[in-house]
Amino acid sequence: MSELEDTKEFEEVLHGVEPKDKGMMYKSNIWKSHLFRLFMGFHLISGILIPLFLTWGKLTFVEVMFLQGYFTIMILVFEIPCGAIADYLNRKLCLFLGGLSTAFAVLVYSSMPNIFIFVLGETLWAFGEALISGTNSAFMYDTLRKMGKEEEMSKIMAKNQSYFLVGIGLSAPLGSLLTLFLPLPLIMRLMFLPFIGASLISITLKEPNQDLERKIERYLTTIKSGFKELKQNKILRILAFDLVIIEAFVFFIIWTYQLYLEDLRVPIVFFGFVAASMTLMQIIVANLIPKYEKDIYNKRRFLIIYTLIPGIGFILLSLIIFTPISIIILLIIVGVGFSRNIIFINGINKQIETENRATILSTINMMACVIRAIIYPIIGLLVMWNLNYTFIILGIIIIIFALLTQVKNEYL
Repeated sequence: MSELEDTKEFEEVLHGVEPKDKGMMYKSNIWKSHLFRLFMGFHLISGILIPLFLTWGKLTFVEVMFLQGYFTIMILVFEIPCGAIADYLNRKLCLFLGGLSTAFAVLVYSSMPNIFIFVLGETLWAFGEALISGTNSAFMYDTLRKMGKEEEMSKIMAKNQSYFLVGIGLSAPLGSLLTLFLPLPLIMRLMFLPFIGASLISITLKEPNQDLERKIERYLTTIKSGFKELKQNKILRILAFDLVIIEAFVFFIIWTYQLYLEDLRVPIVFFGFVAASMTLMQIIVANLIPKYEKDIYNKRRFLIIYTLIPGIGFILLSLIIFTPISIIILLIIVGVGFSRNIIFINGINKQIETENRATILSTINMMACVIRAIIYPIIGLLVMWNLNYTFIILGIIIIIFALLTQVKNEYL
C-alpha cells in the first residue's frame, strides 16, 4: 500500500468512514477472537471438577447440583442486562469484563472450602459467562457482516468453538497430572493467568457495531426486545427451545462422567485425558458439520437422527460396564450432543435484527439457564439414588424430544 493510500484509509477510519476493503479493518478480529476463546477454555479443573467439589470442597453431589442451579440462576439474572449493554455500549468491553470477572472468580473460589465462598465465586463466574455468551456470537457475526462474509458464520463459529475446546483439551490432562504434585485449589488458582490473558487480548479487538445509533432511552427498550422477539417470532422460538432443551439434558454428562469413571475404577490421574479426548471429539464433529451441512437435503431428518444418537448413548452407558467401550460411548455423546448448536446458528441468526443480536442471543441463553436451574437439583437427587437409572431417564427424555421436534427443514 502506498503512503497516499495509507493516509487516505487512516482519514476514512478517523472520520468514521469504512475503507473500501472492509476486511482490512476487521480481519484481525477473527484470529484474536479465536485466541480469546482458547485462553478462556484453559480450564485446568475440567478433568477433576467433581473431586474438587466432593473431596476438597466437602460437598455432597446434591449440594454441587444446587450450587450449579444457583450459577444458572445468576446467569439468568445477568444475561439480558449484559446482552443489552453489549448492544447499547460496546461489545469488546463486555468481552474484557467477562474475562476479568472469570479470572477473579477462580481466585475467590479457590481461597477456602466454604459454601458461601463458593456462592460468591459462582456469582462472579456467572457474571463473566453472561457477559461473554451472547456477546461473542454477536461480535463475530457483526465482524463478518462488516467483511461481507455472513455466510461463513457457522464455519467461523465452529472454529471459534474449537479453539475453546482446544484450551480445555490442553489444560484438562495437565490439571490431572498436576494432582500428583499440587493441591486441588492451587491448580484452580493457576487458571487466573490464562483468563487475564484473554481479557488483555479483548482490548485489542476492533468494535464492529460502533456505527449503531445509541440513545439512553433505548436501553430498557433493548432489554425488552429479546423477550418481544421470541414472543412474536414463532420460528425463532421453536429453534431456540429445541436447541436449549436438548443441550441442557446432554450437558449433564459433564457433571456425571467423572462419577461414572469412578464406578469403572479409573484412577483420577486419567480423568483429564478422558476430558481431553471428549474435547477433541467435539472439535472434530463441530468442524465436520459446517463442511457437509450444505449437502444435506433434509436437515430436519438429519437433526432428529443427530439428536437420537446422544439419547441412545445415555441408555447404553447404563448397560455397558466395559471401560474402553464406555469411554467411546462418552466421546460420542459429547461429540454429537455438544455440537448441535452449529446446526442452529444460521437459522437463528437469520431471524434476528442486527442491532439487537446480542440481546436476543442472551435471551436464548437465558432460556437454557432456566431449564438447567430447574432440572439440575432434580437430576442431582436421581444420581444420589442411582447413576445408571439416571442415564436411562435422560436418554429416554432426549429421544422423546428428538421425535417430537417442531423444527422444519426450511427453518435451518
